[in-house]
Amino acid sequence: MANLFYEEDRNKDFLQACEAVRKEEGTRLTVSGIASRAIYKKAGSFYIHLSVYMKIIRNNGNNLPKNEISRQLHTEVLKRAKEIMQQNNYTPAQAAKILSEQQAPRFYISEARAISLYYKLLGK
Repeated sequence: MANLFYEEDRNKDFLQACEAVRKEEGTRLTVSGIASRAIYKKAGSFYIHLSVYMKIIRNNGNNLPKNEISRQLHTEVLKRAKEIMQQNNYTPAQAAKILSEQQAPRFYISEARAISLYYKLLGK
């Protein structure tokens, strides 16, 4: 997956998403269940560096990562970049800057990583 540039921000946002799920569901869910649902909450951003946005846009769907989650991230970023460039006649650099300030539709981490991360963030 693309190098995580904003790991601290992602972790804080993910913990907040987990806490939101916990409050919504009450005590019915395990830690694993909470983390598994939290990855589908809106994320504060894609948590990648501007240069990674540019690389994704430049590759234009070629050389997609083999990892499914990473591939989904790349596909979403590219889809949004194309929309931004077509609708506003923006350059790839302008689109990348806009994307870096947008929310992501989910946290692009695997379920296993989400569970491990949530345990870590809880201090367990």
